[in-house]
Amino acid sequence: MSRFIASKKIAIFFLAFFLFVFIADVSNAQEFSSPDDPYYKNQWYLKKVGVNYSWDYPLRGQVPVIAIIDSGIDIEHPDLIKNIWKNSAEISNNGIDDDNNGFIDDIYGWNFVENTSDPRPRLISSANDDGLNHGTMIAGIVAATVNNDIGISGIANRSKIMALRSLDDRGEGKISDVIRAIDYAINNGADIINLSFSGSTYNQAFKDTIGRAHKAGLMVVSAVGNSNFNLNKNPSYPACFDSEDGKNEVIGVSAVDTLDQKASFSSYGLKCVDISAPGVSFFSSSFYDLATKDYAEYTGYWSGTSMAAAVVSGTLGLIKQVNPKLGKEEVEEVLFKSSDNIDLLNPGYSESLGVGRVNVFNSIRWADEKWENLSGKFVVYPQSEVKSYQSEDNIYSLKFTNRKGVVSSSFNVYDDNFHGGVNVAIGDLDGDGISEIVTGAGQGGGPQVRIFDISGNLKSQFFAYDQNFRGGVNVSVGDLDGDGMSEIVTGAGQGGGPHVRIFDMGGNLKGQFFAYDQNFRGGVNVAVGDLYGDGFGEIITGAGPGGGPHVRVFDYQANLKGQFFAYEESFRGGVKVAVADIYGNETKNKREIIVAPGPGRLAEVKIFDTLGKERKKILAYSEKFKNGVNLSVGDLNKNGLDEIILGAGSGGAPHVRAFNGKGELVESFYALDEKFSGGVSATYIETYN
Repeated sequence: MSRFIASKKIAIFFLAFFLFVFIADVSNAQEFSSPDDPYYKNQWYLKKVGVNYSWDYPLRGQVPVIAIIDSGIDIEHPDLIKNIWKNSAEISNNGIDDDNNGFIDDIYGWNFVENTSDPRPRLISSANDDGLNHGTMIAGIVAATVNNDIGISGIANRSKIMALRSLDDRGEGKISDVIRAIDYAINNGADIINLSFSGSTYNQAFKDTIGRAHKAGLMVVSAVGNSNFNLNKNPSYPACFDSEDGKNEVIGVSAVDTLDQKASFSSYGLKCVDISAPGVSFFSSSFYDLATKDYAEYTGYWSGTSMAAAVVSGTLGLIKQVNPKLGKEEVEEVLFKSSDNIDLLNPGYSESLGVGRVNVFNSIRWADEKWENLSGKFVVYPQSEVKSYQSEDNIYSLKFTNRKGVVSSSFNVYDDNFHGGVNVAIGDLDGDGISEIVTGAGQGGGPQVRIFDISGNLKSQFFAYDQNFRGGVNVSVGDLDGDGMSEIVTGAGQGGGPHVRIFDMGGNLKGQFFAYDQNFRGGVNVAVGDLYGDGFGEIITGAGPGGGPHVRVFDYQANLKGQFFAYEESFRGGVKVAVADIYGNETKNKREIIVAPGPGRLAEVKIFDTLGKERKKILAYSEKFKNGVNLSVGDLNKNGLDEIILGAGSGGAPHVRAFNGKGELVESFYALDEKFSGGVSATYIETYN
């Protein structure tokens, strides 16, 4: 006997689940790693897709945040409470928007239905099982606590659930509330968005919001619906939203049964379904109220594409934890390519159920292999010529070293006789997932920018300024327009104006502006990074020698977004700049601005937030050293957070040091002969073995 409870229409959406009161047969599942959660035995799908094998892999990265936009989540449920996301920048119940995100006291998320800070479902007379249980059930599948001797086991059990309520106590809701919830997830540090509902109405504002999430690097997962529709003819949203250029912005998930055959209710279709997952006979957490006998901590058995979507969201979270270095497209590639082909089990539905049925164990194994194959090298170069220095080795070449300064390879960037230093930036310019090395000639050289591959093969070159200019050119790399490929940003060196220019890999000029007064002739240092976590890079500038320590932030169209002084305003040695992800989810996808001084003051490196508020200062070298500090950033220990990489300025030894966000020294070595006193620039490049 079964009780249908949730296929009714809700505004434009269907909550994609059913409830059946029977127990699934899991007798053919083989045990591997058994947690002590008592209802683990009821979760047949965990063993089917290999989740139990996956828990034996190390979790390396920062905890991913999975936003569940639904009918509310019981944030005090005993199996969920440890994994509920908490807004650390907000102070509870003080009636103040402490983090200036537009929401007051949003400690655990937000309720967009009643516009309050409590994202839990409400037990009122109009409520039904759909609205009370659905969000809590999805949260349990994704991230219920494992090995806590109660309840069930979640897939990504160390992820954090951001509770965003946009459907009411009857499972009904408005598109505008869902849009607001997605924007909240984008702006407050979510990595993944789960949308376990579907509807037939196309809405452009909804589609645009999905596009914003995609550009900001979030993965969006959606159920395809329980109407058994061919989505090629009857599209369902948001699963069928894709960008105009064909990019897949939503992972549409269909449901299969215990035999990997299409669930009788699941919609299907090549254009909208990306992958399938188990979606029948789920036992999960539910709304829990001690005073009400009608609602228990756990109920089942649920079926629907809602469950299938939750399995995929949990899998994505687990992939990110095993390999935090994978970007959005790489995580999705691992998910898709590791799936099991089920076409033979589904005659008549070939390619209509996506690439296959999710295989969590294969996904995690692939992610782990990519991690093991990932290695990194320091890229070092002398900052300036020391004419009195004599050596048989060609010290004036770009060198790759390990963390002890041992050189593995080198090549000449410019003419063999040029010893004026080289500015170096690293980034993926052609979208192939492999970084290029971008160089700009230092003081005394022409403004020539060159692009090399990791082997030192020249791929492109151009002049950023007038060929007769000999002040050198500063370079940085980053994706300014959100198309997945980095632009090259240049700043004129000392003797030039504060002229910032933007180029593509081929040297085609895409934009330019003056960061400071055009008459200033100290040049300008540049950095690029997505400061605000919206998928678009900002250009950060620091005045060159002779100017005050003035840091400015511009968008791609040269609009000034912010500015501050990094050191005392009287300092005139210039300021180097960089953008880094130092604190991760703590700052909700926002990045930090790192600054280092030029010659003439204490070698203090500082970390600022996006508003120009100082968060940390680090003494890079001894208090006696005042020759300036060269600056870059990179994730040296592969934990998803950047370290600050420093090189002594001209007149200092080639001493490379690296610090983490706490100011702790994590690396220290001499990149060149210790007797060389021309200083050193250093950065970091990741490569696959």
